[in-house]
Amino acid sequence: MPPAFRQKFKEHLRANIVAYFFMTLIFLVGVVVGALAVKTLPEDQKLELAGYLKIFFQGLVQETANTSDVSLFSNILINNFKAIALMWLFGFTVIGIPLVLFIVFTRGFVIGFTVGFLVNEYVAKGLAFALAAILPHNFFSVPAVLVAGVSAMSYSLLLVRRRFRGKISLLYEAMRYTAVCLVMLAVMVVASIVEVYISPVFMKLVAGLLVNH
Repeated sequence: MPPAFRQKFKEHLRANIVAYFFMTLIFLVGVVVGALAVKTLPEDQKLELAGYLKIFFQGLVQETANTSDVSLFSNILINNFKAIALMWLFGFTVIGIPLVLFIVFTRGFVIGFTVGFLVNEYVAKGLAFALAAILPHNFFSVPAVLVAGVSAMSYSLLLVRRRFRGKISLLYEAMRYTAVCLVMLAVMVVASIVEVYISPVFMKLVAGLLVNH
């Protein structure tokens, strides 16, 4: 990381430390709620999901997936781009803050539900697969979502403060806010590449253990 960029990031982090704490808390609440939601699933739905998972695991082991890597990459990249683009858009409106928080919460919920279900069904082996399937790309995508979320919330609150402080340059702040979101889009490209081309390598190593579960 270039020294100038590192310095800018440190300044950004210090200026928004409370916002990052709050945004991370919302994400973690989503993870916990998602994990707890597994317990509320009816038994027939659990059996249905477990059946789909077994087919998925068998497909990984036998490499019989029908979806091409290019098509899968496009779908994942579009979904990741949508999350950042929506938060960027919501940041330009004061009422968009709850929607930004909802996106962050939903990201956490999906991760929590996925890990919770795998652990509930396969215990230690399920945790191993969850780490292989979720950790690599989320190492990039989760920070990108948090940074974009904090930036959106900060800019939205800036719009409120401007009503009382007329000297704030919205154009400059909007350009800086947009630049941060563009960088997060680039990070999402990396996350998508990892999810499509690297995560499956780890997933296949663990999938064989789950097929024979």
